Amino acid sequence: MAQIFKRPALGLPSVVPMDTTTAATGQHTDHGVPHGFTSLTPFHTVQDAQGAIAWYERVFGARTVDVTHMPDGKGGTLVAHATLDFGRGRLQISDPMPDFGLVAPHEDDVVCSSIALYVPDVDAVVAEAQAAGATLREPLADFVSGDRFASIRDPHGLRWAVMTRVEDLSDEESAARVREWAAGQG
Repeated sequence: MAQIFKRPALGLPSVVPMDTTTAATGQHTDHGVPHGFTSLTPFHTVQDAQGAIAWYERVFGARTVDVTHMPDGKGGTLVAHATLDFGRGRLQISDPMPDFGLVAPHEDDVVCSSIALYVPDVDAVVAEAQAAGATLREPLADFVSGDRFASIRDPHGLRWAVMTRVEDLSDEESAARVREWAAGQG
């Protein structure tokens, strides 16, 4: 059972759980996480989700796991939910759905998030991305973290930090280098 009450500051209803959740574990799920997913799976709204799916398949080698369409209210359909597998992580996307508070990224270059994607050959992937319409934000460079990276914005509005680890560093070594670099900035 759940109890509904008003959040005083906002006057909005909230749900307070009275029982705990029992996570499924079985043939398709481990401790509440479906196989193939990690604990964190970003969900982004993009302009033209169907086009974005094709772009991510072509440029990043993503595999479409599932796409759910729904009526768009204008006689057509929109992508309500799509799951893409990038090998060691998944991304979920949808078309804008303002009724659910989901809007596409701004058309300018200002973003509130960036997706980091590790690939075996960052130079080749960035070249393919640019050829397919991505905007280069930060050119290819080797960074103190041990990564070679570039920052792009895809044609559907998402910003990506595309990287290849070019030095075999531990998490601690990489973080220490980044801290040292950051201390020398400004």
